[in-house]
Amino acid sequence: MSEIHPELSPFLARIEPLRNKAAFGAAFERYCVGMLRTYRGTPILNKLVNEQGRFLISALAFQLHLERDPAVPASGLTIARLVSLSAAHGVASGGRVKTFVALMRLGGFLEPVPGAGDRRSKVLAPTTRMLDHVRVYTVIQMRCLDALFERGYAARLAADPGFLERFHRFAGGYFLRGARLPDAFPELAVFTGVDAGYSILLHMLRALPAVAGRPRPAAIDVPHGPTARRFGVSRGHVANLMGAVATAGFVTIRGSGGKDVFVEPPLIDLAERWFAAQMALMDAAAEAAAGPGADVAAGLHGPPA
Repeated sequence: MSEIHPELSPFLARIEPLRNKAAFGAAFERYCVGMLRTYRGTPILNKLVNEQGRFLISALAFQLHLERDPAVPASGLTIARLVSLSAAHGVASGGRVKTFVALMRLGGFLEPVPGAGDRRSKVLAPTTRMLDHVRVYTVIQMRCLDALFERGYAARLAADPGFLERFHRFAGGYFLRGARLPDAFPELAVFTGVDAGYSILLHMLRALPAVAGRPRPAAIDVPHGPTARRFGVSRGHVANLMGAVATAGFVTIRGSGGKDVFVEPPLIDLAERWFAAQMALMDAAAEAAAGPGADVAAGLHGPPA
């Protein structure tokens, strides 16, 4: 396990108190349902951001966009800056970043900023399609926080045009300072390290019987063919994933082709702890984004171009 950054300690300390809250099950269920709806029937999203490496590249790209100063046309997101930032944080090689950016542009998630940069270093910006996805993802997070804490963040997101940008600036700031939540959950990589793995994890959790919204160990079916079609991957990809998950001790495969898969308690425990840690970090970022003087504290120059 990577050494845990000290800024993560307060969030990890909140995991068990959050899991003990009466509202935890409802919030966790809301998260699983919301995320699955977001990625259902959208293979391009599963391909682009539903794998940890590509998700982190896209998150760093968004952070660079948020740093753009409208008064400095050449500032913001460029491939060179994204390559440098990704390398500095050990996220991806330059070749992978460039390939990913090309896919993002092809998928309609990034576009050049007219008149910004030059032929060698074009300034890029999120398209409406990408910003809509960021907003949908953020709404899910805010509604979960509201279910847990009754903060009113979802209403703030809807009413305050700058809240979304400030929230992501504060949330992303932890990662940029080295406080990387995945470092505390290396065992989750069996899902997050492959295409659509995280969505398949949530799909499995939703298939389990639940008590007050909290899944319980049980046997479920994860049929390879239908699951592959649902999440835009191959049948062999799903079979390999389930084999790796079984090897990790998270499930016991008792049938063939994805039939009779028993989900073991450690998988549910991992998923709940991961969700609770996310909520703790997101709560801190949202609280900062909603506070007085948040624009200055976030270092935002104004609405992104």
